[in-house]
Amino acid sequence: MFANLKPWGALLIAMALGNPALAQVPEIDTLAIRAHTRFLSHDLLAGRATGALGADVAALYIESQCRWLGLEPVGDAFQQLVPLEESRVLPSTRLAAINVRATVEFLHPADFVPNVGTRETLRGFEGPAVFVGTEDAVASGALVDLELRNNVAVTVGPFRGPAADTLATRGATGMLHLITEPGAFDLYRKSRGLARLYHRDSDVQSSFLPDLPSVLVGPRAAAAFLASATVAADGSVAPQPLRWSVQFEPAYIRRPVHATNVACLLRGSEPATSDTAVVLTAHYDHLGISEPNEVGDSIYNGFSDNAAGVGMVLAIAQALTSPTAKQPRHSVVFLFLTGEERGLLGSDYYVAQPLWPLSRTVAVINLDAGAPPGRSVSWRLAGVDTTGLGGMARRAAAGAGWQVATSPARPNSDYFPFHREGVAAVFIVPGSEPYEGMNAEQSKALRARWDHYHQAGDHWFDTFPFVGLGRYAAYALMVLQEVDRSP
Repeated sequence: MFANLKPWGALLIAMALGNPALAQVPEIDTLAIRAHTRFLSHDLLAGRATGALGADVAALYIESQCRWLGLEPVGDAFQQLVPLEESRVLPSTRLAAINVRATVEFLHPADFVPNVGTRETLRGFEGPAVFVGTEDAVASGALVDLELRNNVAVTVGPFRGPAADTLATRGATGMLHLITEPGAFDLYRKSRGLARLYHRDSDVQSSFLPDLPSVLVGPRAAAAFLASATVAADGSVAPQPLRWSVQFEPAYIRRPVHATNVACLLRGSEPATSDTAVVLTAHYDHLGISEPNEVGDSIYNGFSDNAAGVGMVLAIAQALTSPTAKQPRHSVVFLFLTGEERGLLGSDYYVAQPLWPLSRTVAVINLDAGAPPGRSVSWRLAGVDTTGLGGMARRAAAGAGWQVATSPARPNSDYFPFHREGVAAVFIVPGSEPYEGMNAEQSKALRARWDHYHQAGDHWFDTFPFVGLGRYAAYALMVLQEVDRSP
């Protein structure tokens, strides 16, 4: 609300409104966020697909902004090469369900799409289908009596992490992820596109890509598989063998891809703490060009995901390098990551080849939760249920009178690889409470108007209310300042 006011002006207005706590919210230049997001989400960048020319232009733009702010490279250069390989799905890719009476061929991509994977897991599989249900069912041990060796695990929704590892350990040859809701499958199909990217160096550990080959199956194919299951009186389907066998035969054409992370450094002001750093992260890639929408737009501009995050991190860098700003005691690394949309590729590579030692990284603050169109007064902190960083983030929110909830870490954004390596990392997500000055109905309508997650309609609009991004960036800066006050 007070993003472009001088501090004393913000204090007077906040006190007049009866909430002096809001005077603690730092200044963020929302006009800068507006300008950064305008450039990064322009059609000329063609959706910033990982490793494509539009993403290269975005990386150069970010580097140029860092230079303009007087920031240093982290190491010898501003950009870190991330060597990738692309497997492009060919039309001859085949999925079939077979029993003694019939063979049912499904259509790609209308009925199924290969999921993400590595060179080792982007392969075919076959075997009898066994319905295993949800991640919770696998975690509860409900599969103890099921034979999975050399069989295909049929799941409800995609599995990652421990659940997928359990299926691999039990000897499953592959996974079919049933996506029964048409809108959800449509989102997966458009998001995945035809390109599958992974690290050329197979020694780089993945936080996201499964260890088993997997296929995302849409409603028509899902219904065919579930039709052979025994359904309980309450309508539930227990884990059980199905009366189908599966054949998945993919075809790909492969090529090397060069992508880059961008990293900029603000040196800490105190010798005793400047060799340790707080890292602010936002990914700058998006989906590129995919299926056209109802008006023929096929460019997935990614304004909210995640031009908004990049714009906020650059605005925070601008605030910290202002002539009147108090320079942080710790160094600050502004890290703009590639390949998040394709499976956390840039962040996994960074933690394998860190430009700033992980042992001297005191905290990671990740911004990748879209563009709230109103001023949030509640937040969800992912990954910091029990860490000291969580306590600092709570204190920062409490000082402004905001609510905070926490959730466990999941491999759903670029903070997770750091968390996996033992670095305190938080993903800040605007909460679900009504925006400041609005009721629940008004806030819901505003969200619905501007929420175009992973759609071609996620454009930059001059009429978008950037005050929400100003608040989001201000809270991230407040968390950084709270961390900087720690020893």
